[in-house]
Amino acid sequence: MEDKLIKIATYYNNFDAELAKLKLEENEIYCFLKNEHIAQLQFGIANFELMVNENDKEKSLEILNKDEDGADLSDDFPV
Repeated sequence: MEDKLIKIATYYNNFDAELAKLKLEENEIYCFLKNEHIAQLQFGIANFELMVNENDKEKSLEILNKDEDGADLSDDFPV
């Protein structure tokens, strides 16, 4: 069975997108940034979309909604 890739977050700058991607990769979750090169060429028009396997959605969102101390950020900064 093929894993379906889904978008779990949209970022408007490269720094935030790369930070989120690194958090997931540190936790051994396959991910990539869709529109990465287009967004860099067309500043302000295209967005960075963080894509993961559908099976990793819940774990990915949990990781992205926690800070370094493990506090839940989902209310303050929803992804």
